[in-house]
Amino acid sequence: MQRLLLDDYPWEIVEKTQKFITGLYAGPAPSRPAALLHPALLPEESPLEPPAGLDGYALQVWGAQRGIARRPLGLDDYVPTMGTGAGTCAMATAFGCTERYTSGVYWVNPCITRMEEINTLRKPAVDAGKLGGVLEQTRAYAACADERLPIRIMDFQSPFTTVEQMLGSDTFFLMPYDEPERLHMLMDVVTDFAIDFFTAQIAAAGANCCPGCWPAFWFPHCAGIQMSDDNMVNVSPNVYDEFVVPYNNRVAEAFGGLFLHSCTITEANLPSLHKMPQLTGINCDISSSVSTARLLESFGDTIVIGPHAYINTNTNFRDYTEFTRAVLEGWHPGKRLFIHPCSVLYLPERATEIRFNMEDTCSVLEEIPSWRDSHTPYRHYSNNTQ
Repeated sequence: MQRLLLDDYPWEIVEKTQKFITGLYAGPAPSRPAALLHPALLPEESPLEPPAGLDGYALQVWGAQRGIARRPLGLDDYVPTMGTGAGTCAMATAFGCTERYTSGVYWVNPCITRMEEINTLRKPAVDAGKLGGVLEQTRAYAACADERLPIRIMDFQSPFTTVEQMLGSDTFFLMPYDEPERLHMLMDVVTDFAIDFFTAQIAAAGANCCPGCWPAFWFPHCAGIQMSDDNMVNVSPNVYDEFVVPYNNRVAEAFGGLFLHSCTITEANLPSLHKMPQLTGINCDISSSVSTARLLESFGDTIVIGPHAYINTNTNFRDYTEFTRAVLEGWHPGKRLFIHPCSVLYLPERATEIRFNMEDTCSVLEEIPSWRDSHTPYRHYSNNTQ
C-alpha cells in the first residue's frame, strides 16, 4: 500500500508540543495549562486532487492528512492524530448486540435476555462484531499514513457501559441488587475482553499509537489509556466502588494508567476516583459537574484535569471568555490542567448555541505569561490569515 507522507509539515513543532504534554503527565507540573482550541483551517491555494490509484482507506488517510496540513500549529497544544472506530456500541456488538439507528444515533439491542445466559458467557474473538472492521481500518491506516502521524484507538466505552448495553438499562440498574454475583461475572468477562481488544488495536496502530479517543487531544503512552465511563453519576458511590472501581483498576494496570472521561462528576464521586491509584487524568463537562477548581484542589497536583462544557446546564456561560475564566479558576503553576472547549456552547436560557470563539478564548489565555511565551499570539495569526 502506498505510503502518504507529510514531509512539508512542521514536525519539529509537533515534537516540542508532544514533549510538553508528556511532561504534563509524567514530569514536574508546568508553569502553564495546556489547551486544544478550534482555529479555522488555513485556506488552500487551489483545490487538490488525490493521487491516482487511491481508494478505500488510503483515500480516507489522504483526506485526513490534507485537513491536518491546513490546521495551523503554534496557537495551542494541538498534535495531529487520526481517529478510528465504529461508534459507542462497537464493543457490545462483539458479544452479539445488534445495532439500530434512531434520531441520528446508533444504539444497540440487548443480547442477554435470560440471566442463565451469563453463566456460560465467554470472551468472543477480538475481531467479532464490528471490531474486525476497526482492526482492518487501523492496520490500513498504519500501512499508508505518514509514520509520524499517531493513530487513535476507537471509542472505549467502559466495561460497565458495555454491560448496560448488553443487558438493557432496565435490567442493568437492578443487577447490583438482584444479581450481584452475575454482574461481577459479566464485568470480569467484558473487562478481560476490552483489555484483549485494545491490546490488539494498539499493536495494529503501531509504535506511534495514541491510546486516547475522547477528548481528541494527543495522549502520550505514559497516560495509559483513555476510557469513557458515563454511568458514574447514574449509580450510588457504593455500587460504583464495588462493581466498577476494581475493573477500572484492572484496565489501568493492563495499560499503565487510565485517563477517565465521565460527562458528569459530582462531589459524591470524588472518593471513588481516589480509589483508582493509576488514574492519570479526568475529563468531564463542568457545567454539570463539580467545578474545575474543586477537581484541581482534589487531584491537580498529580493528575491532569481536562474540562470541557457543552450542555451548560448549571453554568450558562454566555461566551467563551466566561468559560475560559471559569476553567482557570483554581489553576496556578504546579497544577495540571488541559483545557478542551467544545466547538459549541449550548445556552439553556436562550435555547441556542454559540460557536467557538477563538479570539475570546485566546484573550484570556494570553493573560498567562508562560502561555504568551510559548504560543503564537492570536492577533498575529488572524492578521496573517485575513
